[in-house]
Amino acid sequence: MKNKVTLTESVVLMCIIIAHIVACVRMGLGLVAPLFLSWVIIYLFNLYKKNDYKVLEKACLDSIRSGFQSIAIVLAVGVLIGTWIISGTVPTLIYYGLKLIHPNWFLVATLLICSILSLATGTSYGSAGSGGLAMMGIGIGMGFPPGMIAGAVICGALFGDKMSPFSDTTNLAPAMAGGDLFKHIGSMCWTTIPPYIICLIIFAIFGFSHSSTNYDPTQVVTYMEGLKSVFNINPIMLLPIILVIVLLIFKTPAIPAILIGAISGGVVAVFFQDTTIAEVVNVMHKGYNIDSGIYLIDRLLNRGGVNSMTDIACIMIFAMGLGGMLEKLGVLANFLSLIINKITSTGRLILSTLLVAYITGAIGCTMSMSHVITGKLMAPTYRARGIEPEILSRTMEDAGTLGGTLMPWHTNAVFFTGALGVTYGEYIPFVFICFLTPIFSLIYGYTGITIKRVKKEEYYEA
Repeated sequence: MKNKVTLTESVVLMCIIIAHIVACVRMGLGLVAPLFLSWVIIYLFNLYKKNDYKVLEKACLDSIRSGFQSIAIVLAVGVLIGTWIISGTVPTLIYYGLKLIHPNWFLVATLLICSILSLATGTSYGSAGSGGLAMMGIGIGMGFPPGMIAGAVICGALFGDKMSPFSDTTNLAPAMAGGDLFKHIGSMCWTTIPPYIICLIIFAIFGFSHSSTNYDPTQVVTYMEGLKSVFNINPIMLLPIILVIVLLIFKTPAIPAILIGAISGGVVAVFFQDTTIAEVVNVMHKGYNIDSGIYLIDRLLNRGGVNSMTDIACIMIFAMGLGGMLEKLGVLANFLSLIINKITSTGRLILSTLLVAYITGAIGCTMSMSHVITGKLMAPTYRARGIEPEILSRTMEDAGTLGGTLMPWHTNAVFFTGALGVTYGEYIPFVFICFLTPIFSLIYGYTGITIKRVKKEEYYEA
C-alpha cells in the first residue's frame, strides 16, 4: 500500500473492529453479519489513508480464493451429515453406543459416545446438546454429580469436534494457517490423544468410585427403542463410515471423499431405510427433519444439509476477506512486530501462539474469531522459521477450540451451561482435556518433539 499504517493506527483499527463484532455477538446477533460489515470499517479506514481501494479489494478476494477449498469442504460436510442421518448411520452409532452403558463404566461411555457423535457430525454443540443431554439425565439417575457428567460430555464433545474432518473449526484452522486438513488432523493427534487417554483413565476411576445403586435403565431403553422405531438399526448402516475411512487411508482428496461418503449414505438410505432418491437429495440440501415424539431423538437428528453450513461458510468467507485486507494494510505485520523479537525459540513461539489464541478467543467470544486472527497474525513467523503450518493450526486448536470452555463469558461456556443444565463452577473442575492439551503442546514446543520443518513453498496461501 502507498501510505503505510502505523502501529497506533493498527491498534485503533483493530479495537474498533473487535468492539463492533463483540457488541453484535453479545446482543445475540451471531458472527456472520458483523464480520461482513467490518469490511465497511476497513473501507472507511482506507479512505482515511487515501490508498487505492482496488488493491485492497484484490487482496480480500485473493484471500477468499486461496481458502475456498475449506469452504467447499464445510458445505460438503453438511451434505454428508444429512445423508448419514437419513441412512441410519448416525442413529446406529448412537444405538450401539447406548448398549455399552454399564453403571461402573458410565462416565467412560459418556466420554466415548459424545466423542463418536462429534467425530461423526463435526459438532460439539450437536453432540453435547443431544447425546450429552441424554447422558446427563441417565447419569443423574445413577447418582453421579451433574458437573462430573457434564465434564465427561464436554471432553468427549470437544475431542470429537477437534479431530473430526467434518468440523468447522478443524477446517478453518488449517485454512487460516496455510496448511492441509488431514495433515492438520494427524498433527493434532500428538497433542490431543494423550490428554484424551488420561481423561479416559480419570473418568474410569471416578466411575468406579461412585455408587450406582439408583441406576434406572428405563431412559436408555426408551431412547434405544425410539431409534429402532424410526430407523432400521443394523451394522450395514456403518458402511458409509468404513468407506470414507478407506478413501482417506488411500489419500483421496477431502472433497471427493466426503461427497462419496454422502452418496454412499444416500444409497444405504434408499435400500435399507425405505427412502426415495428425491428425499435423499432434499436432505442433502435442507437437512434431515423428523418428529418422532421423543424430544432427545428429534433434537439430535434434525440437522444436516448444505443449508445448515451456510452460516459457517459465510463466516469463513468474510473472515478470510477481512484477514486479507488487514494483511495488505500491514496491520497484522505491525502487531507481529510487538512480539517477533521476543520469540527466540520454538517453545516461545508455541507459547506466544497459545496466548494469542486465548486472548483473541476471550475478546471475540467465538472459536472462529480466535482462529482467524491467530492464523493471520502468526502464520508469517512460522513460515519464516520453516515450521510446518500444521504445527500452527494444531496449536491454534489446542487453545482456540478448547479455551472457550474455560471462559464463562465465551459462547462455548454459555452453550454448555445452558444445554446441560449445569453451572460454570460445576463443570470446570472436570474438563481435563482443556487443561492438559496446551501442556502437551508446550512440552513438544520446548523439546522439539513432533516439530517438523518444511520449505516455505510447501505452505498454502493462508
